[in-house]
Amino acid sequence: MDNISWQDIRKVILDFLQQRLANNSNYKSETAKLEKAKEAGDQVAVNEAQQKLAELAKRFDFETWMEDAAIRRISWLIIATHLSKGIHPSSKACNANYNTQIKPNNLNNFVSSSTVNTLPFDASGAAALDIFGVLNQTVKNDITILQLIINNHPAVQDALSDDKNKSVLYLENFNQLLKDNWSDAQASELNKQFFWPNSEETYLSQHENNYRLLIPLHPSALCHLVYQKVQTRFSEENKNARELRRKKDVEHQPYFSFHDLAVVKIGGSNAQNASQLIGSQMGRNFLLPSMPPKLTKTAFPSISNFKESIFAKSLQYYCRYGFKLLFNAVEVPKNTFSVRNNRKEAFFIILTLVLKFARHIQITLPAGWSCDYSLNFKQKLWLDPKRADLEGEEDFKSQYEQGEWLLDLVDQFAFWIQTILKNKFDNIQEQFSDSEYREWRREFSAAVKASQRKREGIF
Repeated sequence: MDNISWQDIRKVILDFLQQRLANNSNYKSETAKLEKAKEAGDQVAVNEAQQKLAELAKRFDFETWMEDAAIRRISWLIIATHLSKGIHPSSKACNANYNTQIKPNNLNNFVSSSTVNTLPFDASGAAALDIFGVLNQTVKNDITILQLIINNHPAVQDALSDDKNKSVLYLENFNQLLKDNWSDAQASELNKQFFWPNSEETYLSQHENNYRLLIPLHPSALCHLVYQKVQTRFSEENKNARELRRKKDVEHQPYFSFHDLAVVKIGGSNAQNASQLIGSQMGRNFLLPSMPPKLTKTAFPSISNFKESIFAKSLQYYCRYGFKLLFNAVEVPKNTFSVRNNRKEAFFIILTLVLKFARHIQITLPAGWSCDYSLNFKQKLWLDPKRADLEGEEDFKSQYEQGEWLLDLVDQFAFWIQTILKNKFDNIQEQFSDSEYREWRREFSAAVKASQRKREGIF
């Protein structure tokens, strides 16, 4: 930082102003008029266009622009990390600059603005955001003019003006932008406010009025970092890492995946009115799920990460009533109509419970949960249908829509039933014929298809 001269800073400002002039819509329009006038040989129009261009160029002259920015328009600009306008774009309450405050050291267990080493600065004041733009220009080694001002770099003052008196005033005004004026703290009727007890005794007592009034500010700088982190899910690097997880014999890379996000719109129809960072996000702020854990014990069997099939002992226990009826029907020596009917009734109970369990998984678990589980792929397609709607899951969606997975699934189900019965009645295995096996497959296939149609809203 020591090798930065005032000439380096001045050049950055001049380049910024030159670019602003070149991108000015009026300047572009007058330049186009000048070219047409020259082609037409209209000297009057040429002179008019040149005069207007000279007037526009004067507005972006270094000394002219600096005086206008650092004296007149600087009062419109707010630089902070926590903004009142994030609560309401018309609020005129005080703001906070966390970067210039002493950081607390007792927040290690909480995610807060102190969690990150450096927060980005945010700015509010649409008519003066170009001032913030020039302060955010990089001089050398990713060091901005704003950082040089914060660090009291000696080269900054000389870079702001050739007139030393003006440069002192400009630098003082820029420094004032970074200070919290709590000596004249102001709230707004548009702010939210709540009382917070100063002690537990205050909270318990109905008579002691020992409270402080808190006025929350929007942490736009921290929210912007969260927004950028969530947006990494769309990066090429993250996309490639997600695709690699399906391939064998390759080195898998970690990737980001965010589920159950909520979006809050801030700033109304023009988010730039709230702040620059909020405007760059088009007013969108992501909220991560923060629901309390569900500690109540469920009647449904659990699915562990290493389990390869749900057709296991835990599901058999869940369907124990149906299997008990089936066992009783099998143990009857005579194969009468009533016995056969009892078998069908027992099988219907088992099938109903299996589908109920599957529906419970499909509803309660988030889309894409099966990515981290060892279930065979056919069961993943059945139990995690919402995964097909996620980005990067085109192959999963294609296989789900083709529906061929159901053929393997019905075989797994029928084999599960058959294995349980053969293990129970190993001396009468001949009772379970191929026709009965086909019946299990047919009933299960029809039931799964019916549940799919119901889920997709066909009836």
